[in-house]
Amino acid sequence: MDALLVADGRFGDSGAIGERNVARFVLGLRLMAQKETRHQEVLRRLSLLSPEELLPLLGDPVLRNAFEDDMVKLENGRSDALGLADLAARLPLDQDGLGPCERMATPHVRPWPEHGPAWLWTEMSPADGVSGELSARLRRLYDGSIEGGPAADPVIPTPDMCRRLSRGADLLTRLLPQVGPSVLRHVSVVGFTRGESVDGPLQSLSGGDPLPSAILMAPERLTNPWTAAETLLHEGVHLKLFDALRSGALLRNADPHVADLSVPIPWRQTPWRLVRVLVALHFYVHMLVFQEAARHADDTLRAEFGDPPAGEVVDEVSPGTEAARNGTYGTSWERARYLSGYVLALPEDRLTADGRRFLHWLLDALHLVHEDSGITPPAGVAGVVPVRPPAVTGKALVRRTARAMARPLPERGELLVVNTDTAAMHWLNARSWLIYSLCDGRDAAAVAVEYGRRSGSGGEAAHDHVAACISELTAAGLLE
Repeated sequence: MDALLVADGRFGDSGAIGERNVARFVLGLRLMAQKETRHQEVLRRLSLLSPEELLPLLGDPVLRNAFEDDMVKLENGRSDALGLADLAARLPLDQDGLGPCERMATPHVRPWPEHGPAWLWTEMSPADGVSGELSARLRRLYDGSIEGGPAADPVIPTPDMCRRLSRGADLLTRLLPQVGPSVLRHVSVVGFTRGESVDGPLQSLSGGDPLPSAILMAPERLTNPWTAAETLLHEGVHLKLFDALRSGALLRNADPHVADLSVPIPWRQTPWRLVRVLVALHFYVHMLVFQEAARHADDTLRAEFGDPPAGEVVDEVSPGTEAARNGTYGTSWERARYLSGYVLALPEDRLTADGRRFLHWLLDALHLVHEDSGITPPAGVAGVVPVRPPAVTGKALVRRTARAMARPLPERGELLVVNTDTAAMHWLNARSWLIYSLCDGRDAAAVAVEYGRRSGSGGEAAHDHVAACISELTAAGLLE
């Protein structure tokens, strides 16, 4: 189970997810440098940094938030007031491997240096080359990340809290030696708080866009190493999926005002958007594997960390719900089974190819946990929908548009292409990459012939692949 959850190249492999995000950062910075009139040179220099130099900067919660906000602005046709450019212009690019906010943390603590660059939110003191505006922005992101009203001040961790957090990470990585390091790799900062949420006192949360790559948790989560390990898994899994979904959508033609608000959740008062259903299913599958591993923990782990909790600890059902009335949906298994059943019942075209692959991957893990689960993966090959592509006129000339920038990931067999007019990013697999490269002004029939020769596909199959790909790339504005 542990191996399966890191095996998928799109959603499980942290190395692959990280490489795709570096590619996004580089092309995003190059695109901003085209659009930004004040700080083009700073953005261009950032885009030329190595991954080892770039990741501490764009892994920083404030700079990552600014980057993602700026990409949304560009996608909406705005290039004014790009926040990342203003911030980057005030920062030295040589950070000695530390992010700008990390440089302010006093003392500087990295709780699991062997598994990733996460740092602890301690006292945030002025640092050389770090403006007061950065500190103020970090606090605004912190305050805005907790629902239900103003946040409490961050709790400054004591040395004992730091030790307990590291101990929880040690237990997680020894219990799940592949999943544990994989999720911790996506954490940039861990902070402590006694804030409030809409459901009561905050236990833990992971930052998405509001506080990227960050985990906030109540200090009480450190009381037991098993609880600390579970919390790190829970929130780290969310951060990992947040990064993974930056390179591919799970839903097709999602309308957030209609279908995505209508999923009934028996243990909650308010329906969920469909994307939240998928995110929750992803978490519950990982939690089931954690619980299975805890049940089989060896004597060495039990002697060092104590026995795991006898019963499952899961957030309580909301009062007044079906689950509260019936005493149901109080376990991760019941919830995972409900959520997966709902997704399986969706129309076939509701999920993208990545969405279907995502579902198959999680169902495979569920089957390992409960062989007699009664959940049956759909037939066929994951990620493939038999759709007859539109015809391509053999004499039609096809050429790559000049309104594009590309970033190859040759070891992954992928090419990232951004439409500079729309700022939309498109991931091409090896097949699409080959077809795209052949669209150099030759006619579509010639593209199909050459594609067939290089790929080993012949006749109608080559025509179908080329026709579908040219249609999609033309609609994306990458071909003309």
